[in-house]
Amino acid sequence: MKPSDQLELGGEQIRVTTVAGAVLSTFFDELAKVEDFSECAEQLRMLVLVDGVFAEPAVRNALFPDSQ
Repeated sequence: MKPSDQLELGGEQIRVTTVAGAVLSTFFDELAKVEDFSECAEQLRMLVLVDGVFAEPAVRNALFPDSQ
């Protein structure tokens, strides 16, 4: 977690979540419940929410890893 994503309050660190991040996180949670998408949902979550990558080739690779 980057320092810009945190606030310090009384010695505790509190994560600041954006609306977009919360919506995407909920979407990936729901996608993970779908039988055929559970594995790629986690890959997409890491790609988009952790790495911050939104480029089409990277997303396509996460959705269709065998198509390379």
